[in-house]
Amino acid sequence: MKSSCSTHQKRHHIAINLKANRNGLERVLVIGAGLAGIAVSERLLERGIDFQIMNSVNRPSSTEAATGMFNPIVFKRINLSWMVDELIPELRSFYDSIGKRLGKGYLEPIEFSKCIPSDDYAHLWNKRASQEEYEKYISAVRNNLGDIHHAGILDCSTMMADYQAYLNTESKVINSDFDSRDLTFQKDGITLKGEFYDHAIFCEGAYAEQNPFWNWLPFKLCKGEMIVIKTELEVCSTVLNNVLNIIPMGNCLYKLSSTYGWEDMTWESTNEAKLELTQAFKEVFDVPFEVVKTLAGIRPTVADRRPFLGRHPNHESISLFNGLGTKGVMLAPYFSKHLIEHLVDGNSLMPDVNIVRHIKRYKNSLLVAD
Repeated sequence: MKSSCSTHQKRHHIAINLKANRNGLERVLVIGAGLAGIAVSERLLERGIDFQIMNSVNRPSSTEAATGMFNPIVFKRINLSWMVDELIPELRSFYDSIGKRLGKGYLEPIEFSKCIPSDDYAHLWNKRASQEEYEKYISAVRNNLGDIHHAGILDCSTMMADYQAYLNTESKVINSDFDSRDLTFQKDGITLKGEFYDHAIFCEGAYAEQNPFWNWLPFKLCKGEMIVIKTELEVCSTVLNNVLNIIPMGNCLYKLSSTYGWEDMTWESTNEAKLELTQAFKEVFDVPFEVVKTLAGIRPTVADRRPFLGRHPNHESISLFNGLGTKGVMLAPYFSKHLIEHLVDGNSLMPDVNIVRHIKRYKNSLLVAD
């Protein structure tokens, strides 16, 4: 009897330690099943933390429409993308891990060249290429093209569908739209439709702008549109960028991506965007083509171009993972890990991404509400 009691106490002690090691996170609700929600889910799986993920059945997804390209260079001034040295190794490891979990490969390296528009731009490009921090990412101009290295494409829509299907087989998917009125705050967590969770992580992309818990943040949403064209003859075998990306898909099919729109926030494709994309293509190639597909999405871009991570200022049991903008494929792996390390291990968030940087906006929103 003494031995049985001792064993029970030992197991109880282990359970308490496990909960302490997870900072109280035993069951988590992930709201949103696009790229951001998938990234958070994968990090929770890595930690062995139980979770459910809400997959909206009525809302279109930006992940579905995403080109999936990542690129270490910002072309406007030929600068390195923010944190590129940390982000690219993490993304490769992360998407390879998902590929192994699901038995498929979703990430492909690409040959990628920038069309050089002027002598001044060529001079700056070559200057950058000679600098140590740039030399592994770009090569000097040749034949009026600048080659970019360590770029790639993630098959976002296929990965999303496969990952959601995998989670569904694990009974982790709730196919339902989120309604803030269904959420009730408890002493040590939240309740949603009768189910208790220690914590909820919101990964809603552009929809967060309308969420009463997060609408005080300075989102600056951006609509992106792309089209797929079919040409009579093959025009290029590598990805080219002039003012758009021309992405070969095989069989004379090419993605033209993408536009940046700040007014029309519908999810519908527009003739204006189609014209913009086709005109840009014609500047590079004078060949007949037809448009065979159009796609549109709303990017969760933000005013200061940095992700939104962190707990709600007034509700410790809910957090945000958002603001990945135009670089979601690059940002999601690194910062999903960063957020979970914050929530589970108590690590500090980087000031650049912590939503506390906008705390004045939250306080002002309370004054307006009053």
